[in-house]
Amino acid sequence: MQSPLVVDALREQLLRVLDWYQHQRPCYGWGAVIHRRNERGRLRFGAITPGGESLLLTEQLAHELGTVPCWLDGAVRVRLECRRLTESQPWLDALVRSNRPRLVEAIAIYFDPDTTPEETVAFQEMAGVLTPGRCPSELFVLTKTRPVGWPG
Repeated sequence: MQSPLVVDALREQLLRVLDWYQHQRPCYGWGAVIHRRNERGRLRFGAITPGGESLLLTEQLAHELGTVPCWLDGAVRVRLECRRLTESQPWLDALVRSNRPRLVEAIAIYFDPDTTPEETVAFQEMAGVLTPGRCPSELFVLTKTRPVGWPG
């Protein structure tokens, strides 16, 4: 479980970033902070929304986020893709599907081809496939609209 103080601090930071962009083009209407979260002794990806929801990042939520245009920190357009690091076990997948959604093991971050070399250098540690243990910092992912399935 994430500390309420951490959730509040990251939510406030997200709201400040969204507010800063209110007068910019493109105007971002929603965002999420994807961060490393210790869940029962295991590092997982967590997400915090502008409404203050703190949740574990599931494959379904990551997929929905990947269907809308996203920007890291409002500066660099990216495409997010969920990745599995472990081999799929049909019997385990059936069990997971029946009980609860599958959690994200890794996220692939692809930069928009129009990203300038300066932007690429500034965000290079975020490029590639990130795991919760290898995530260098929080990812402030901004979008124009809230993806389907995500809480406010």
